[in-house]
Amino acid sequence: MSYRSTLRRAAIGACALAVAGSGLLALPAQATSTHAPASVHTLRASRAELQVDQFFQQYLDAVRNEHSEGKDVFAVRKDFLTTELDDALTVWGSEHQVDPVLRRSELPKAYSLTDQGEADNHATILLTEVWEDGAADTKLLYKVNLETLLIDGLTDALA
Repeated sequence: MSYRSTLRRAAIGACALAVAGSGLLALPAQATSTHAPASVHTLRASRAELQVDQFFQQYLDAVRNEHSEGKDVFAVRKDFLTTELDDALTVWGSEHQVDPVLRRSELPKAYSLTDQGEADNHATILLTEVWEDGAADTKLLYKVNLETLLIDGLTDALA
């Protein structure tokens, strides 16, 4: 999927959310998506925030075996992450016996993104996962290189 089509999809999604949130549009129950989780897009999302959102959504699709190009999680990671981060996540996953990106062995029911700012040619994006079982939200910090838009850091956020 190209950057332009991803940006277009995000803009259309944001407009639809704005209309739906205003109460001007009510969808019947059968029209709501069961393709959860979904993030909330904003019209003012940064390039780094859009990159993390695209990565996370494609990663979730790959976990569910629903990726539009048939990619698995390793191929998605290769597309969005530096080699060093990808290798570190593989080690982390082996040590903790859970998915290294999700930090659990299940899919979140929803997630949200918050741009935390920029420093040293990197943007920091907070990704918050919401779990079906009511467990505490998982908060992860993504570091995105602003030149390459590759994700080169993924750590647990301090509570």
